Amino acid sequence: MKLLIPLFLITRSTFAAGPGFSSGNNFVAYAIQGQVVVHCSDGTSASYNCRDSVLDPASYDYFIGPAGVKADEVALSCLRADGTRRDRISNYNSTLGRSSDSFNLWISTLFQRPLLLPGINKIDFQLRNLGQGVVRGAFEVVVNYGAPRTCPLTHYNSTDSNDCQSQYTVCQKYFEQYQYCR
Repeated sequence: MKLLIPLFLITRSTFAAGPGFSSGNNFVAYAIQGQVVVHCSDGTSASYNCRDSVLDPASYDYFIGPAGVKADEVALSCLRADGTRRDRISNYNSTLGRSSDSFNLWISTLFQRPLLLPGINKIDFQLRNLGQGVVRGAFEVVVNYGAPRTCPLTHYNSTDSNDCQSQYTVCQKYFEQYQYCR
């Protein structure tokens, strides 16, 4: 009987955290900006006003499911604050109790769309094993706006003349160097 008490407490505390993302279910979105001047080895130079939006604590994150569930797949369906819906699927690792892949929560490109938007995001999840649903549940993720951040003016010398033609790589390097204007 004494052995059952510690197991119950461990299971109870695991469920108390509830399903969600490994970084938690509260995020802050920051608009970031800054200016970069690039001097290329071919004698050209360019000045870029870099802008982006980042999500703290993470732009990609793993789904954490309830403990003790045998499943091989997780499906997320997110009803976002603006009324649109995004559906995503990943393999699920029952041993770790999480999705095998991290989900794109915030990055928006030509080929990617984020799961979340600012505001309250209502997420329904289903864990499946061999195509059969084994657990369903729901949780909310809140994304609030933080104060805009500005990185300092920076000058780069580059041997790649493309850096003076396109700001994408330069701005990514710049924001990484300044830890996204923290």
